Amino acid sequence: MKHLLAQLMEGQPLSQDQAVEAFERIMSGQASPTQIAALLTLLAQRGPTVEELVGAAMVMRQKAARVEAPAGLRLIDTCGTGGDHAGTFNISTAAAIIAAGAGWSQGVAVAKHGNRSVTSSSGSSQALEVLGVKLQVSPATQRRCLEEAGVCFCFAPAHHPAMKHAAAVRTELGFRTIFNLVGPLTNPAGAKRQVVGVFASRLTPLIASALERLGAEEAMVVHGQIPSDGRHVDGLDELSTAGPSQVSHVQEGQIRTYEVDPTTLGLPFSHPSALRVADPAASGAMIRQILAGQHGPARDIACLNAAAALVVAGLASDLAEGVERAAEAIDRGAAQQALDKLIAITQADGNGKG
Repeated sequence: MKHLLAQLMEGQPLSQDQAVEAFERIMSGQASPTQIAALLTLLAQRGPTVEELVGAAMVMRQKAARVEAPAGLRLIDTCGTGGDHAGTFNISTAAAIIAAGAGWSQGVAVAKHGNRSVTSSSGSSQALEVLGVKLQVSPATQRRCLEEAGVCFCFAPAHHPAMKHAAAVRTELGFRTIFNLVGPLTNPAGAKRQVVGVFASRLTPLIASALERLGAEEAMVVHGQIPSDGRHVDGLDELSTAGPSQVSHVQEGQIRTYEVDPTTLGLPFSHPSALRVADPAASGAMIRQILAGQHGPARDIACLNAAAALVVAGLASDLAEGVERAAEAIDRGAAQQALDKLIAITQADGNGKG
């Protein structure tokens, strides 16, 4: 580990193989807290390279507790980095449920990867708990959720036990590290189609390149802007209806970066205040209202992000069609049905904790 730290101190990035070596030492408990802190700090100061992200993700994937999906299902994920400090309801969680409702009959299922929140009002796991979903369930139950509900939740701490070796250091450091970026690259069910929200626009091509190297079939890495004092500033690790969004789209081995204007999709601009919540209970209540058919800014942004999931799943040719399919899944009750099944199946599980 010392030679790798010395190399970083000299300003030289790690190769992919060296990153594998470094993170294997961290996640197998061979690195000391001081070494872990030094490595994470050095990488955070300049920002990780694609090779460093890929190497770290390869180790984390190898050590993850896997979800074995039923054969024939096309899996997608809507996990983002978090860390946008925007305080919105759990948009990607709502999008996952809607996409599941739209895709289940077409052989598409959502393996939603997520965690508790550190920087926002509500993490995906907290919102799902409010809705009645049991988080820690057996692998057999997760498989059944995918097969019968079209969606399962992969609670990150339950699937990445090797992360315990870095947990205390990350807490002590208190700033974003490479692990915030690697998490969305390590879906426990091996989903090869993803929508990944990132907390800064500069990250969309970087994360897209890492996903392409890691074998993604199709992915959209997105960052949305929100207005502040009359200007557009970095804001959401989601596609935004409060401003334009940047997308880096991985498709057929190529990466295209472009901007999405929600008004071209028939969605009105919304003020960020209409999307903010104080806590998980408020987030869960907003998701319930969306699924019950209530129109407004929350539904619009949930449908937009579900549309991206349907595009990468191959169920919509573009975002405009995806928005229509997402709205239809809500209006015909398919999205609510997906959530109801997820709740019922997880609550019937006799293993793990709630």
